[in-house]
Amino acid sequence: MDRAVISESESRDTALRRPRASLSSGPPALQWQLFFVFLALVSPVVINYSGYSLTWDESYYLGRIICINQAVYDFRLSHLNDCFVHTHKGPIMGLVNLLWGRAGGTERGIGLAFVGLAIFIWILIVATYRTCLQSGISQISLLLAACTICLTPFLRSSGGAMMTDILLGWCIALALMLIPLEYCRPSKDFWPSVMRGLLWSLVIDVGILSKVTFLFFVCVISIALLIIRERYSGEYPLRYAFFSCIVGCMPALIIWRYYGLNFLRFALMVAWGDTAKLWSVPGMTPFGYLKRYFIQLGFALIPLTVLLLRFIHGVVVQNERRLARLLPLCIILAYLGIAARSQNRDPRFAIPIMIAMPLCLAWASVKEQPRVRLGSVPIIAALLLGTVFSVPMIHRPQLAPIQRAGALLSSLRGEQPMQRGLTKVVIATDGPAFNIDTFLLARQLDLHNLEGVDLDTLVYDAINKRTLEDGLRRIDAADYVLFLKDNLEPGANWARVHAAEYRAYCEKVGVLLDSRISPDLVVFKIGKTHAP
Repeated sequence: MDRAVISESESRDTALRRPRASLSSGPPALQWQLFFVFLALVSPVVINYSGYSLTWDESYYLGRIICINQAVYDFRLSHLNDCFVHTHKGPIMGLVNLLWGRAGGTERGIGLAFVGLAIFIWILIVATYRTCLQSGISQISLLLAACTICLTPFLRSSGGAMMTDILLGWCIALALMLIPLEYCRPSKDFWPSVMRGLLWSLVIDVGILSKVTFLFFVCVISIALLIIRERYSGEYPLRYAFFSCIVGCMPALIIWRYYGLNFLRFALMVAWGDTAKLWSVPGMTPFGYLKRYFIQLGFALIPLTVLLLRFIHGVVVQNERRLARLLPLCIILAYLGIAARSQNRDPRFAIPIMIAMPLCLAWASVKEQPRVRLGSVPIIAALLLGTVFSVPMIHRPQLAPIQRAGALLSSLRGEQPMQRGLTKVVIATDGPAFNIDTFLLARQLDLHNLEGVDLDTLVYDAINKRTLEDGLRRIDAADYVLFLKDNLEPGANWARVHAAEYRAYCEKVGVLLDSRISPDLVVFKIGKTHAP
């Protein structure tokens, strides 16, 4: 009788220790379904089929994309170096069209770039989801995080943009999820440690080649990962992961070795220098920036609040690793505080927080969870489906301004067929559709015929503290000067400080060409007989 009682007691204790059945311990088919529901919910931040106008930044990125593609597939290393030398923002965008071969360097490559960028983002999303599952994060919490991301209006409006913000946002989310992974799933063997280091390197490569902003996360998260790994996995597994990470980071380290100063100078200039004030919002304080962030969340505040309550409950109830669960959240809040203090009030700086914050709150528990193995089949299927649904974005960009800019440059170049030197074209005033980046992109697309065209702009003279006389001298050295027509949307006021003086000077020293040469721009042909 006593033995029967003891046996029954042991059975009861074993049942209590056994993890309860949950979504995570369901059949594989259910795990696949939850995985694809998660992807469907976050898809609006990746895919957008509406028409898309190519303004300053978008044309700039596309110009770098076309430039690098042409240099790689023409096997011209010197041209590739020129592409990087003239890159002042993260160069990762230049890689998205290498998937498409030579087609990525043509006009068709503009549309293909949207698909290539989407594939990059899908890879990060899948890696983030898989990392969260390995960390034991509840799939219910992951679905709530996906709902938060889906319901955030600013993320949906930014979805499918030819910008690095969404890519960087998912990269930061993956980087933060490495912290619960190291806590909850230590890896002590050689090959698992090597693979863990390669995962770290993927995050670092994508992050620091996207934006200099990621350096903040590299410094903070790297220190945390090294300490956590040494404590929970051991010294030698730390060494294996560290050295494999260094090997995996070699592409990013090489690029930063030669071109990193360009990236740093530009980042400091647009975030903290005098140029940053151009994007400031009059009267907005750091508190106002934070208020705008929460207002931009819209209905996403509902699932975010549920996540927050679950997170608080988990932290209060479970004393184990309480500070560890607060660490990812504190890092992303510290970034929010830094963004609020920046002079540049661009709301795009909040995109990484909108993506990463819900996932940080999803780590509400450190209880042992049944390990979910998705396997390679659903992952490959997800990437293929993501690619298929991204393909229609090929038709998204509006190419008419690029085509008209290229046609104008061809006409101006053709007016001097016997000229041996460069045809110098200066843009005096611009707008979202027609600017220096628009013309540089048009020139890059038809480089064989337009390589003899030298492009310059007077638009940034005021913020670069150049004088009016300097602008007039550059007009004297030009063959043609372009002004945006009055019926088109102009650029910012700071870009038109000397516009009236430039126009008056061109009317004095140049000849106004027939308006039929361009429906968008006023063109002056500058004479060369007057003194500078």
